Amino acid sequence: MANIIKIIDGFSFIPREEHTVLEAMEAQQLIAEYQCRQGYCGACQVELVDGNIEYTEEPVAFIPKGRILACCTKPTSDITIELPYPVKQKNSES
Repeated sequence: MANIIKIIDGFSFIPREEHTVLEAMEAQQLIAEYQCRQGYCGACQVELVDGNIEYTEEPVAFIPKGRILACCTKPTSDITIELPYPVKQKNSES
């Protein structure tokens, strides 16, 4: 069964099963903040509002309660996340 990723700003989509949250956002042409892609830096932190995830690899970066690292997590249920910046698509003019 496919899980849905919903972003608080009103954007939702179904990611490919093999994608991390970050890769799924990129596949939707969303601009996402990141640096290392391996859980070391913490630049990709987002708030997990609802749902469950699993880490594909154990992160090294400090993760405050209620936050996840988008680069190394996959949803195990429908999830709702909140980004620390406005949602923008790469192909949008605004």
